Amino acid sequence: MIKLALVGYGKMGKMIESIAPKDQFTITGTYDVINPVKEHLKNGSDVAIEFSTPASVIENIEFLSSRGIDVVCGTTGWYNKADIVKDIIKKYGTGFIYASNFSVGVNIFFNIVKNASKLMSNYPQYDTGIKETHHTQKLDKPSGTAIRIAEYLLEGIKSKKSFINDSQNPEPNEINIISERLTDVVGRHEVDFESEADTISLVHNAKSRRGFAEGALLAEKFIKGKKGFYKFEDFFCDLKI
Repeated sequence: MIKLALVGYGKMGKMIESIAPKDQFTITGTYDVINPVKEHLKNGSDVAIEFSTPASVIENIEFLSSRGIDVVCGTTGWYNKADIVKDIIKKYGTGFIYASNFSVGVNIFFNIVKNASKLMSNYPQYDTGIKETHHTQKLDKPSGTAIRIAEYLLEGIKSKKSFINDSQNPEPNEINIISERLTDVVGRHEVDFESEADTISLVHNAKSRRGFAEGALLAEKFIKGKKGFYKFEDFFCDLKI
């Protein structure tokens, strides 16, 4: 039985709570801005799933790690501070796993994009771009998922050197990420390969947050009792659903 703390009790936290198998997980506490984890943490948690905000995530990771709690982090917008997080995890000897997106479907999509980028590199008549659409509450732009997709495309398509966000006139060697924020959209990512003759599109459209919650619980099983800093997608293909 894994004892689980939910740090960030919004739509994702509530979805995780609702689908976590009762014979595998015990929810030890739920925390948010009204009930902050630093002030109200209950004893006995093995792992915390952290879905908060870019402004609070580093502080939450430090606090949880200092209490010997392993962390599954689904918050994005902090990756430029990855070295700080690595130092925290090393200091306290805990486990940490993060993802730009824990969705099982998105991680399958990552692998499809990775393979497609290698193939499309052989066909320079196709240009490529990304469009991502999320709910209006999403703070970071472009999404962490869209950035990871761009990185996979850059690895495979040698004519592309960088990505840019919402550009009206991207350079030929840039991948343009168009970002939209709309009401009641869970998350949609589209990769287009465009030529004068046709368009090839790869799309992942989240119907609900369930896929994200399932992936976060997979990550929790993986990280419990481990030490070190891990990226979910590096181990996704080895995880058992």
